[in-house]
This record gives sequence, structure tokens and C-alpha cells, in this order.
Amino acid sequence: MDKSNAKKNISILVVDDHPIYRKGIKRLLNNIQMISKCDEAENGVKALEALAAYPYDIVLLDMQMPVMDGLETAGIIRQKYPDTKIIVLTMSDSKRQIIEMLDLGVYGYVLKSTDEIELSNAIQLVNNGDQYLSKEVNEVWSHYLENKKQFNRVVPAKVDLTSREIEIICLLCKQLNTLEISEKLSLSQATVNTHRYNIMRKLETDNVVGIALYAVKAGIFIP
Repeated sequence: MDKSNAKKNISILVVDDHPIYRKGIKRLLNNIQMISKCDEAENGVKALEALAAYPYDIVLLDMQMPVMDGLETAGIIRQKYPDTKIIVLTMSDSKRQIIEMLDLGVYGYVLKSTDEIELSNAIQLVNNGDQYLSKEVNEVWSHYLENKKQFNRVVPAKVDLTSREIEIICLLCKQLNTLEISEKLSLSQATVNTHRYNIMRKLETDNVVGIALYAVKAGIFIP
């Protein structure tokens, strides 16, 4: 994006299920000169309806919402409205959520403990095509990228895992046993055991700990 031609009249959609907070953010944003339009939506479904009616430049998106949460909403926005940039604005500093959202391609991740100056800076940078992360979020993301880079250096070849094997790996990492996995995936216990054997063979390990270590390092599972 040519930053010299970046839009100065920015349209924003605030998506949050708490009306007091949502309206407070809207009032704050209406006082920022570069913002020309600011609307609100109470959940992901309402946000998608709003985007279908108007091409907002930026969506400020909460994570924990009823009806449709932030992760699902962000995935659909990225697919259907790729020109709309997403800034996560949430209380959650969960490593899993941070990495999931940034892997998905959101432009910003700001904690609700932010102030008006930081939020304004985040909006301006994201509008210009840059990424903005709160300090705590940046530390999590930088650590994740470094671990991923180191892991890629020590693994000679990518392990070819099926989608079902990846699904079972994640359940094993959550400490589900064979019976629990079979019930969750509607598979026989024998089938689950066969998958587990194949996973251990591919990863060259003989226990669940080895599977979990690989999953974390490869970014398959985020604790």
C-alpha cells in the first residue's frame, strides 16, 4: 500500500457485546479527527451484516462474544472482506488467542487497558498498512516467531500429518485419553489407537510427551 495515499477519513466498526464499553469507545473515536464514520455491532453476526452494507476500513473486534466470537468473525472477515483491516481490542492476553489471531492475519492486537493515545496510534498505523501490537502482545508474538524459527532450523523435513492426525494430536495435548478421543470424534478406540501409532511413527517418538513437544514447537498446539 502507498502510505502517501493512505486515507485520512477512516471508517470504523466497533464490535463488542458490552454496550457501555462499546458506546464509550464509539464516543472516544468520534473525537479523533481522522475518523469520519464510527458504527457499532454487538456480536460477530451483526458485524458481518454491517460489513455487507458498508465497506469499513477498520474493525475493532472483541474476542469473547456470544452468538459468534472474535476468532470466527475474524476468519470470515478475512475471507469475505480482505480490504477491511482488523484490530483486536480485548481484555484477553491469552497466548493461544494472540497467536491464533495474528496467524489469521489481523493487523493489530490491543488490550483494553490501553489509553486514547495508544488506540489512536494503532488505528493510524493499521490504516497505513502497518501492524500494531500492545507491548505485552508483541512479547508473546516475538517469542512465538523465534521459537518457530529455531524449530524450523532443527527439523530436517516437514512431517506429513493428515488433518485427522493433527486433530488427534491436539486432543492428546489436552490430555484426553483414547476413550474420550473416540467419543469426541465418533471413532472406535481401535481407530484412535491406529492413528496414535502412526503419529508416533512419523514423529519418531514412543510416547505422548514426544507428541506434545513436537506439537508445541511446530505451532500445531498452543498451550
